Amino acid sequence: MTNPASSKESRELRDRAGQELASSLDRIPFRRAHVLVVVLVAVGTLINAIEEYNVGLAAPLIASEWSLSHVQVGLLTTLTFAGMAIGSLIAGVTADRYGRRVTYTYNFALYTVGALLAAFSPSFGWLLAARFIVGIGLGGETNTALTLVAELMPTRFRGAAVATVNVAGGGLGIFASSALAVVMLGPLESALGGPEVAWRWLLGVLAIPALLVFVYRRFLPESPRYLLVAGRVDDANKVLTRLAANRLRAVRGMEATRYIGGAEGTRLPRQRVRLAEVFEGRLARNTLVIWVVSAMTFGAQVAVTVFMPTLLVSRGLDVSTALVYTMLINVGGLLGALLATAFGYWFRRRVVLGYGALVAVVVAVALAGSSSLVMVLVLGGLLQLMFILLNTTAFIWAPELYPTRVRAFGTGAMVTVFLLAASIAPLVAGAVADATGAGGVFVTVGVMYVIMAAAVWFGPETQGLSLEEASEGWIGDTDLDDH
Repeated sequence: MTNPASSKESRELRDRAGQELASSLDRIPFRRAHVLVVVLVAVGTLINAIEEYNVGLAAPLIASEWSLSHVQVGLLTTLTFAGMAIGSLIAGVTADRYGRRVTYTYNFALYTVGALLAAFSPSFGWLLAARFIVGIGLGGETNTALTLVAELMPTRFRGAAVATVNVAGGGLGIFASSALAVVMLGPLESALGGPEVAWRWLLGVLAIPALLVFVYRRFLPESPRYLLVAGRVDDANKVLTRLAANRLRAVRGMEATRYIGGAEGTRLPRQRVRLAEVFEGRLARNTLVIWVVSAMTFGAQVAVTVFMPTLLVSRGLDVSTALVYTMLINVGGLLGALLATAFGYWFRRRVVLGYGALVAVVVAVALAGSSSLVMVLVLGGLLQLMFILLNTTAFIWAPELYPTRVRAFGTGAMVTVFLLAASIAPLVAGAVADATGAGGVFVTVGVMYVIMAAAVWFGPETQGLSLEEASEGWIGDTDLDDH
């Protein structure tokens, strides 16, 4: 039986340690070590994004080689998203139980192996299985990247740091995937062995930089917040000491500074991880809000991204030219990611998400009624800007809504919801397009953003707060394992 006095003392120790950790992370200057963490994560996220979209861009050549139906082509994307949804949930569990760093590493390795298997696929069934493996790795990497960066950054720079990662994964990644496909399946197609081989290069070439990043990611530290939840006070102090020394790895003879109190060798009781907590009390409201926000904004983006080439072809462009125009429209996404970095630093989360959603409504409705190709390009680019700005801000917000013990799982559940929305949205958009034309898709997107704008105001404001303050106190408010 647990001693109440012992339990109270344990809570007080953990409370004090949590305050010391948050204060220490904010006191340590934001320098090269923090930047390197963001860069290492961002490069991986860039490769992640290209891997996510490249199979769709290669689909016409794959379909031609194996005489695939439209349903079979759709399975490639469906299984990728299904794998991402499963991978995100698995990573949420393992990251909260076993650590962010180990989870991050195995997911990156998983989708690198999957990419190579896809490139050498001898049959369509093999390719489907490979893309499912890729998806598991992609979903887990996305979830853990958000959590790790959020937990390592000082409060003041947290939003900008997470947004910068999404500059690579969102804006730059979508643009780069289009650009890479245009080059490898266009001018370089003959040099790469013709259409039967070029698509394999597109699916597998990123394994080379991915392996390099995998090696360099050994330098990433474990989250000190996770270490404290696990009771590993000394290890948390070692990470803080390296950050303060502007290093990611310890040097020989480096002595740890006692940022978090207690004698050397002190261990706190590990907090009990109850994943169901994200569906209880105040966290249930946070979960519902972020699920609605993510489903609406990510679903809207995928719906428009899928049908943009069709809209351009309906304006008289051939398929090849439509792909080039789509790439140009995606420049708006890159600008949106850059704006999100600045907005994450300066503005409140609910202001960006709420009012940004209303701006997206106006742009989407205007695009629905546009008949000029020039206006379609301008408004399409602006809508893509709003997509990435809002998606990135949702990524910033999600880790701030949960305490450390369930942060990875809460964020992973959000990622799973947006992936499910991304899977369903094209089907809904296709039905709307069949009934009303491509313009109806953009009206539907406008309605989705109205729903999102309403949902945002039920969530808490977290900008400028430490993660502990943002999640309303992760210490002492629920179960502790005091054994």
